[in-house]
Amino acid sequence: MERIIAEIIIDGSYGEGGGQIIRTALSLAAITGKAVEIVNVRAGRAKPGLQPQHLMAVRAAAQLCDAVVTGDAAGSQRLSFAPQCPPRADQYTFEIGTAGSTALVLQTALLPLALAAAPSQLRVTGGTHVPHAPAIEYLASVYLPALKHIGVTAACAYTRAGFFPRGGGEVHAEVAPCRKLRCLDLTERGHLVSLKATILTAGLPDHVGERGRETVERRLKGLGRRVEVELQRRDAANPGAAVILTAACEQGYAGFTALGERGKPMELVAKEACTDFQRWWKSGAACDVHLGDQLVLPLALALAHGDSRWTVPTVTDHLRTVLWVAERFLPMTSRLAPRDDGACEVILHG
Repeated sequence: MERIIAEIIIDGSYGEGGGQIIRTALSLAAITGKAVEIVNVRAGRAKPGLQPQHLMAVRAAAQLCDAVVTGDAAGSQRLSFAPQCPPRADQYTFEIGTAGSTALVLQTALLPLALAAAPSQLRVTGGTHVPHAPAIEYLASVYLPALKHIGVTAACAYTRAGFFPRGGGEVHAEVAPCRKLRCLDLTERGHLVSLKATILTAGLPDHVGERGRETVERRLKGLGRRVEVELQRRDAANPGAAVILTAACEQGYAGFTALGERGKPMELVAKEACTDFQRWWKSGAACDVHLGDQLVLPLALALAHGDSRWTVPTVTDHLRTVLWVAERFLPMTSRLAPRDDGACEVILHG
């Protein structure tokens, strides 16, 4: 087996210590061409080492740049990844084989492909609405619109839903080549332009979705803006339900997902999503906490064209971790500036 000499060594137990370190390091390695070694992969988790969705992210990133990889096995706590060429535009299919998140695999591949020379198409199978990962609606209505501000054009949709435990969802995405990444200022969100609630069910009676809609409309009726509610029934390998709220402001984006599970009333699912939205709305921040850390990688890559800044309701371990990983690869510094209203401003300097 070819021995990989890493230019960068990442401690996978740092900070949040989960899959985000792996995905961020893989994307940056593919983009910069720098060989990386990740040690102590998910060392503090109940199931340490690489799990199926992490393995698919590794193999997806490797396909983009013909990387030489060692340690890509279930449970491995050490991974080496050495790109052999710049990310290559093509048609790709990635099959996770479990309910692992399709959205997280897409996010790993998206920015490297956006910096390729031609359009790419992706098909990913696995989980579309699973715990600890963005729903596909979140990618389509929050993450990708935010990226469009900095010059990245992409679209995604799913033809079949995938819930825990069986997965089986199918997602398609298209990524256009980006000529130039732009810096971004999302510090003051301005007025709420739109708020949409997607009530998703699969293999459940019609009244489940209706109860979700009634709860969302009741809990958000005092907002001062009509909530657009869409009921969706989808095919899936096993029954499931989700409520996804996505908000677009003049200069801000946010999304909130709550998942159904056996014995959990749909009213409670809808209430959870609404409560998360209301908490963000009161914070005054332009971005939700998840978008807050997802913006780090694209805006770090845009620093050649200027500094960027955005506001989040609170600083999470995920945000601190992705900043730390980006600073291992790129000539950048970051600053977290608390605001009087309790929110925090994230500032990236080149």
